[in-house]
Amino acid sequence: MAAASSIAEDFDDEFLTCAICRGLYEDPKLLPCFHTFCRKCVEELAENSGAITFQCPICRSDVKLPCPAFSGGVDNLSSNFYINRLLDFRNLRQSETSRVLCQMCNSGTQATAVCGDCVKMLCSNCVSAHRNTSVLQDHVIIHKYDIENPTMRSRYARQIYCPRHPGQRITFYCEPCATLVCRDCTVDEHRPGENHDPREVEKVAPKYRAAVEDLMHKTEAVASKIKQQVENIDRELTAAAENCDQVEKQVQQYYEELTSKLQREKQEMITKIHKTKRDRKNELIHEKEEMNRELDNTNEGLIFCRNILDHDNKTELLSLRQQMEERLKQLASQQTGNKTLEGHTRVTFETCSLSQLSGGSLSVFAGFSIDVEEPAVESLPCSVTVTTNTADLTGGDVTPQIEVTSPQGKTTLIQTTAHSSPPLAAGKVQTSRVRRVWGGEWRPQESGKHTLGVCMGGKKDLGSLTVDVGSNNPVLRFGQKGSQQGQFDTPIDVAVRGDRLYVADLCNKRVQVFDMSGKFCYSFLTTSPIALAIQTDGTIVVKSGEEVTKFYPSGKLLHKFPLDEYCAWPYGLAVQRDGRVVVADICKHSIFLFEADGTLVKQVGGKGQGEGQFNEPYFVCVDKEDNIIVADKENHRVQVFDKNLNFKHKFGQWGRQPQDMLGPTGVSADSRGNIVLVNGVSGVEYGNKLQVFCPNGMWVSTISSDGDNLENPKGVAVTEDGHVFVTDTYDHCIRKYRYM
Repeated sequence: MAAASSIAEDFDDEFLTCAICRGLYEDPKLLPCFHTFCRKCVEELAENSGAITFQCPICRSDVKLPCPAFSGGVDNLSSNFYINRLLDFRNLRQSETSRVLCQMCNSGTQATAVCGDCVKMLCSNCVSAHRNTSVLQDHVIIHKYDIENPTMRSRYARQIYCPRHPGQRITFYCEPCATLVCRDCTVDEHRPGENHDPREVEKVAPKYRAAVEDLMHKTEAVASKIKQQVENIDRELTAAAENCDQVEKQVQQYYEELTSKLQREKQEMITKIHKTKRDRKNELIHEKEEMNRELDNTNEGLIFCRNILDHDNKTELLSLRQQMEERLKQLASQQTGNKTLEGHTRVTFETCSLSQLSGGSLSVFAGFSIDVEEPAVESLPCSVTVTTNTADLTGGDVTPQIEVTSPQGKTTLIQTTAHSSPPLAAGKVQTSRVRRVWGGEWRPQESGKHTLGVCMGGKKDLGSLTVDVGSNNPVLRFGQKGSQQGQFDTPIDVAVRGDRLYVADLCNKRVQVFDMSGKFCYSFLTTSPIALAIQTDGTIVVKSGEEVTKFYPSGKLLHKFPLDEYCAWPYGLAVQRDGRVVVADICKHSIFLFEADGTLVKQVGGKGQGEGQFNEPYFVCVDKEDNIIVADKENHRVQVFDKNLNFKHKFGQWGRQPQDMLGPTGVSADSRGNIVLVNGVSGVEYGNKLQVFCPNGMWVSTISSDGDNLENPKGVAVTEDGHVFVTDTYDHCIRKYRYM
């Protein structure tokens, strides 16, 4: 059953005709695949199959009827409410051109309305009787002059009555047992309790509508992929034909110069070309037909669900909810939309000199196909899969490599490792073709169109793919200049603990607290907050002016200690798991380690470029092992110390390459040891960007964006789900990026 695009099509006999008996539907029953047939036709299908399982005549999906299969089992199939409603409308509309008599009385009067409760055509007198009879007043009636009105049509539906309590409408839905029930059922068989929770249909239907719509979105995405693959096959059909035609011309031109001795060889080669063209065409057409069938089934399922949702009948939705969800899950899980055109067949022709009096060599080979996990985003890892069906190219221990050419013409190689061949899909038959699969990880370092080509054993161009890499733009931005809640005036530092984000709002002299989506939670005042960190118990530690100030999670003052005895210009701050406080001093070019009560433990530093020396260290952080990581700004590097401020290693140098540093400021480490750094120099190509490094200092990626660029980033804080928050002091806002 397809969807009708207008009221005229609704009443078209073809639309309301059963595909089996070719007559108007009688008691239409809905199969799990959303195809509809007369009840009697379904019973015959079950009887003819000789089992409780039979195939849908349209899509060949398996249908399983509960026992007894040939009688009571059909009762468990849902009625097609939409078709029943249209049949009533059709009968009512026919009363305008032919004499349709009232089915309620024996007066022989022409019918002018239909009752959804009685399921009978009514004359005007019987309509009046309904209105004047108290037990019939709430029956759903539609008149013939109402059927052109979409609003009136949507109000009409055949009512469902309880099989256990005659005369009682179905008005409740018991969620634990997923059953529509009447009011009487709620006081006996479905009384509220541990195993039953009957709720009014009007109240529970919206929740399941949302679930169905969510599944429809996923299924629509699958349908879009299938459609794209069909278009790819169309393009491949054209390319394959053009390729073979071009090679045929080469062969024709070449053999015109040879003697008649080579005529037989010439014809043999042309025959090979034609066979390759025919074989590839047949293969592609077969794949296209399969995908079109999948697309038709998917679209039919989506159209059916859209019709149910558009008519907005709560009872109807709940009656079909489980069936709709199961069908949509089945459609959304299809793998067809994820297929790639494996083994692209190409024909080549290699000539030799005429003095050799021998023909050219014709090679026909199936190359490699490349598939990239979508979407591909600058600086983020994505999976790359290489597949081939040609055994000749996959022998030995040689594995293919992927050569990536960036928009700027730079080339890099991706190494691959062998994957096990995926299992055959249900219903597929194993062929003689050998399928091999390799996989690798690609982390593109710039946006734009990249070309990926397969090379193996000295051969190149064995398969290629063009991928448009997107910019790693912020996934969230919030805040603007101001003093209201959620506004900032020069935000400097940021910290994350659990599901809370803490911002040092410098010129507003406060700390603001948000959830991870940027929603304001609360704030508290403190003097000139520059840096902040959160202890494991939730204590908020702030570098406020010349003091370290500690607050309860609520913002109430807990403790503070001065820094002016030791520090000249304290800036960055971090807290170890035992409560010890690490402070970076810009003027003294030093790092200080204090006990939780403010007692100095150790000072390391002095201006210089040697190990343990600094040149304006700005921010500092600690990793999961309490190692101290310092952004050594004017030395353009990062230095790492153990928890007691003993030097471990350093990395980074000045430069303009993506892996180089230009005045790093903010720094943060995640639970895996990865380090996210603010590359903070403005006005240069690689300034004002975020960099990601491994724990050993090996560069991983540089995060930038095509739009909404950072102006003057300072503090950063990473989250456990692979995101990083960064403050922008010039834009007075917070941005959030994905970095892993």
